[in-house]
Amino acid sequence: MASWCAAGGTVIVALLAGFANPQAYATGDDREQRSADVLRQLVPSADGPGCAAAVGMRGNVVWEAGRGKADLTTGRPITSKTVFDMASNSKQFTADAVLLLAGRHQLALSDPLSDFLDDPPAWARNVTLGDLMRHTSGITDYQDLLEAKGVQVTDPAGQEEAIAAILASQPEEPPGKRFSYSNSNYVLLAHVVEKVTGTPFPTFVQQQFFTPLHLAMTLSPAVDVPGKAKSYDEKDGSFTPNSSPWKQYGDGSVQSTPGEFVRWADNYRTGRIGGKELLAGVTAGAVSVGDVLRQRGITEGKYGAGILVLPDKSLVHRGDWEGFHSSFKVSPDRNTAVSVVCNVDAPDHFRAANQLLDIWS
Repeated sequence: MASWCAAGGTVIVALLAGFANPQAYATGDDREQRSADVLRQLVPSADGPGCAAAVGMRGNVVWEAGRGKADLTTGRPITSKTVFDMASNSKQFTADAVLLLAGRHQLALSDPLSDFLDDPPAWARNVTLGDLMRHTSGITDYQDLLEAKGVQVTDPAGQEEAIAAILASQPEEPPGKRFSYSNSNYVLLAHVVEKVTGTPFPTFVQQQFFTPLHLAMTLSPAVDVPGKAKSYDEKDGSFTPNSSPWKQYGDGSVQSTPGEFVRWADNYRTGRIGGKELLAGVTAGAVSVGDVLRQRGITEGKYGAGILVLPDKSLVHRGDWEGFHSSFKVSPDRNTAVSVVCNVDAPDHFRAANQLLDIWS
């Protein structure tokens, strides 16, 4: 599902903290060994939950591995084939679906949200699809809205409940005023895609992205995806299973291995799906996420189409949901991509992703 770390800038500080100061490596013939060392440093013990990582170069997986347990009850290990919930790293597919429809002239980023709602609140006339994509809508995160109504993440709630809560609320501030990360934006964008195409959003993503690119991915908020790791919270060395019956999508819910995710990254180089229009749309109109990044030594960061664009033109995002934590980065030349995904909080997974990218770039 989505990232619930915090609101606005705090989320982005967490998202980028590990990418501010990469540890340098020289490339060489021992890249696989040094990559394995990075994973061992990230997951010191293979007896508890852990992480999987992959590196892709121009669409080919050049290294992938897993370490730790996918299921503590059965002892099933994490391997390169273990499936994880990619959480907010799923947002790029939602944004790209909108860009795909824009390229087909089925919608425009300047269209108001109200055009795609049966009974829109007055404020929806002033919020554009571009505002939703770039988190400048001012709309409150639906988790906060549901929790304010007494619906906890341990209670059942789906897409309908989230959208109803959003439309019954009032935005926190006028659209376009500033960047403020909200998962509501992407749940609404998924609804827009469904309204325009008449196709369930998971089906549309499967048909337009996963199938033509031959990606073994699914977009499903279901817990029991085949081959999926179980996720855990850790406290004082003890692990507790972490799961939620919430079933929203658009803001999250892509299920994948890290290897498949770095294969997907090659579309940022080739534009095989969406062509030049989609590639241009990924970064066009990206908005500054504010001064908060400078506190982490990052001069500037801008949020584009479901992904952050750093000053060196690299792409990066983070995801957190139900004990799943993922980081994803694509090099400035778009030739190399890294994905690191864990089924327990591993604070250094950002740093590990940066180290891996540096080894293979």
